Amino acid sequence: METTQTATETAVLECSFFGREAAFHHIGMAVHSIRAISPSSEPTANELEGVSMAFLRLNGITIELLEPLGESSPILGSLRSGIKLLHICYEVPELTEAVALCRPEGFHRLGTPKPSPVFGGRRVAWVFSKQFGLFELLEQKSGEKAGVLNGASI
Repeated sequence: METTQTATETAVLECSFFGREAAFHHIGMAVHSIRAISPSSEPTANELEGVSMAFLRLNGITIELLEPLGESSPILGSLRSGIKLLHICYEVPELTEAVALCRPEGFHRLGTPKPSPVFGGRRVAWVFSKQFGLFELLEQKSGEKAGVLNGASI
């Protein structure tokens, strides 16, 4: 970890829990209705995860909107508690390595990495830290530039 600071700013601790090549990808937010926020969106149902999802850009940041699919959706409890921010996603060159790198920092993998249809079949792993919360790790497609979603630059 490195600290960077200017004379008038608070020090910023530079961390690379998931490896130096990890790149921010998106923020996941729970919403009651994707169409209420973005009427022109075409939500994609992800039955395996119990959510519908759509992406939008907000001042250069990609937001993944997650709407519950039924009463058994894992995000329903968060919405009922008023928690909207669910996770932060990082794109990583090698998923197994990123999971191993974050373990000494107190992160624990939740379940087995799985291919995600939303990301063109790329594997996703979920890791959790009591201090930092929930993170999604998205395996970068070999030869693909970071920040590409379903063939479209995001």
